[in-house]
Amino acid sequence: IRERCLYLDHATLAPLPQPAVAAVGEALRLYQQEGFWQSRELHQLDQKVRMLVSQITGCQPSDVSLFPDAATALAALFAGLDLPPGTEFFLTAEDPDEARSLVILLQRLGRPATLLEPARWAQLAHILEARAPERAVVYLPWVDAAGWVGDFPAVVKEFKARGCFVVLDGSQAVPCRPESFPELEVEALLLPSHTWLLGPQGACALITTPELRERWHPVFSPWRKPLAEGASDAACFEGQGVSPLVLAGWTASLELILAEGLVAVRNRIFAHQRTMTSFLLQLGWNVASPGASQPVAGIVLAQHPFFPAEEVQRRLQARHVRVGTLGSWVRFSPHFYTTLAELDALQKILSSL
Repeated sequence: IRERCLYLDHATLAPLPQPAVAAVGEALRLYQQEGFWQSRELHQLDQKVRMLVSQITGCQPSDVSLFPDAATALAALFAGLDLPPGTEFFLTAEDPDEARSLVILLQRLGRPATLLEPARWAQLAHILEARAPERAVVYLPWVDAAGWVGDFPAVVKEFKARGCFVVLDGSQAVPCRPESFPELEVEALLLPSHTWLLGPQGACALITTPELRERWHPVFSPWRKPLAEGASDAACFEGQGVSPLVLAGWTASLELILAEGLVAVRNRIFAHQRTMTSFLLQLGWNVASPGASQPVAGIVLAQHPFFPAEEVQRRLQARHVRVGTLGSWVRFSPHFYTTLAELDALQKILSSL
């Protein structure tokens, strides 16, 4: 990655690390030489991914279902839940297309669904209080697109007192946040492969509690018999398996993060977020992400004093720096492998933008 650019857009899409590229190449070789149906190694990659995801999130491997993407995972969950009549769905997602698709699906299933506009956590509490959901399924981001961290499990306790199920989108939270899945006290956690977990696109883990799985009926025919019979194994809710090529790459990326150490990875991400927030404020940028007194993930959302976000992105791209945009804001999202020297170089680039 460093041979080409300084990459600071992991909140949107992560570039593949070299071990992941090599693992996909090796999987392709096995395809050519043995055939995927004969390769025991390829056939067991899904179990390996479950084990690695469980180590990163603190759940059990049997809690992890694997799907090709987040939309398929949520569709399988929402369509299969056994819920009392009149149960409402409250959804908020940073991707408007994903959110609208989910609302349409739920409406076709005859389930009332309300789409909440993406909001910072300070505003979200007021929105949900005004709507006062009872006996509802609530889908929320653990960390929103600006890097604000939800107050879990306090939020969950309030929802559970109302008889609500809580499903979290962990796209911007794992492995940045230290809380484990049991500590969140939610019913389900969604983890796409292609952002902070550094995997290729085409896989998504859905972590669920045993209690939720007792009320979840499979909507797909399992692509292969799970290791454990019945709903105690989350694998029984999957449809067609995720591509072994994708699983091979994701396995290598997860192993890379675990080999570095989760605490070391988080500490570097937190330090980078604080460093970037500090020098952006010094350069006169307007920063909308959490400050020193709040919990953080890895995102810094900021506005240049006068350049539009797209112009900043274009000028940085010309200097081989890749950043994202979110509306009128520039979004910086460095990972653990970003160095202090690279951030020093970025500060100098920004000062003469």
